[in-house]
Amino acid sequence: MAKTKPPRILKAARLARDIVVGEARRAVGLDPGVQPTARLAIERWLRSLGPVPPERGRVLITALRSRTWVEWAAYAACVLRRRGWTSTLLYRSSQVARLYAEPAYLNFWARVRDIPGIELVDLDALPAGDIDPSYQALATDLAPACIAYDAHVEEADVAADPATYGPRVTALAAECARAGAALEKFLRGRARFHRFLCYSGLIAESPGLLAAARKVGQETFCLEGWSWRPGHMVYNRNAPALEYNVHGWMAAGGGWTEEKEREIDRYLRFLDGETRNDAWLDNFYRIQRAEVSAKLPPRVRQFVEGDAPLFLCAPNVIGDSSMLRRETIFAGMRPWLRELIAWFRARPHLKLVIRAHPAEVWVGAKCALHVGEFARGEAAGAPNILVLDATEPTNTFSLLPFARAGLVWISSAGVDFPVRGLPCMAAGKPKYTGLGIVEEPASKDAYFRTLAAWAESAPRPSPEQVRAGKRFLHMVFKGFSFEAGSRTYYANQLFLDAMPSPAEHDRFFSILLGDEPAPDAA
Repeated sequence: MAKTKPPRILKAARLARDIVVGEARRAVGLDPGVQPTARLAIERWLRSLGPVPPERGRVLITALRSRTWVEWAAYAACVLRRRGWTSTLLYRSSQVARLYAEPAYLNFWARVRDIPGIELVDLDALPAGDIDPSYQALATDLAPACIAYDAHVEEADVAADPATYGPRVTALAAECARAGAALEKFLRGRARFHRFLCYSGLIAESPGLLAAARKVGQETFCLEGWSWRPGHMVYNRNAPALEYNVHGWMAAGGGWTEEKEREIDRYLRFLDGETRNDAWLDNFYRIQRAEVSAKLPPRVRQFVEGDAPLFLCAPNVIGDSSMLRRETIFAGMRPWLRELIAWFRARPHLKLVIRAHPAEVWVGAKCALHVGEFARGEAAGAPNILVLDATEPTNTFSLLPFARAGLVWISSAGVDFPVRGLPCMAAGKPKYTGLGIVEEPASKDAYFRTLAAWAESAPRPSPEQVRAGKRFLHMVFKGFSFEAGSRTYYANQLFLDAMPSPAEHDRFFSILLGDEPAPDAA
């Protein structure tokens, strides 16, 4: 009986076949047809360009940090050239040498210089001169958060372990400060770019680059992938991408309508695990591990039933970039959980369910620290505390009927809970801060006083809170992200003529270029 080949071997064989076929077609002057590799992708982009229009101006784009951002930058340069804009790619030769070590014939970067009108500027080679102390101060402040993101831990972990992280923090701070000073000197030595498209604005050297652009008055759009929906991207004007302008976007979305109410209700049903039957929900990741109507596992049902006041805690995924610099009254999410667990341990007449974020499973290896493991260790021996791992086959929202109130770090569950009738309190600074959706205590004392008051009687969310929550959810999950990137985060799913959502794709670039007003400017 023949043995079945392992999936990895089959995948490698198909990739090799596609490369051979694609390269053979390209060698005889045909379109490669498929683009399983970055090299074949850029070959296709260049073939698809056709005659380019006269130049309207020049745009600066970062091609830094990873293959994802280097390849998107080259793709964006092709998109922009079709619209009449030439591009200057800001790259680092040290990174390119590491990311693209293939032979020239198969090498993606070897073809970047063939994009019409392209200019390549090596950040490694740009002179920085005397570095303004403001860059060093900024970089020193932000470097621990950047290192925490790279290591998939919390900033508090970095601060608590200088032996492990100290050298990396020092090196990154110096690199970020130098990048900012070098870019400022470069920008002051030439005419201003039409736009500067910069990844993130919060990680690696990007805070220094953003600071330099703002210092010289260079209009900048910081960009990020938006992992709730594959291929989606978000931006922010002259500020880090994930510090998006909530008030501007909500104002741009206009008033609340019955149609928007229906759309967000369909989204909430989707979260409950119902079958999707709506085009805009087709490309959402399904995070919950079960339908909300599914029976609770016996041990969970046994714990949540009864008259004791029960609180539902929904932490974030440690290492998620959305958690950067969100600490307020607690040093980090795990210090918060530690104090929260201790508070409930001392009050056995109350119950606490800690439901680790099911997205821990989704992000896979990027999740280096699992909240369930940590919380279970802290709660050992406390019969009034139940910890549910990310892998638990339970829908988080199926626990709401048993809960008196919700507790979050900064999770979007902090909006989902009030919208569903459960009051909620945030321990960090969420994206929806200041909208009145959740309680946001200004001190630890205020946090635990509120918790004690809610143990006696928790107020239901007001109609205004519910409406504000629905408007926020609609803005985040329907309004402000655009399918303008690769669903795989690599070049092989970037197409000049055949992106999955061409209208969204084109609108994203129109906004970045100023051909369409930016909605968040409202």
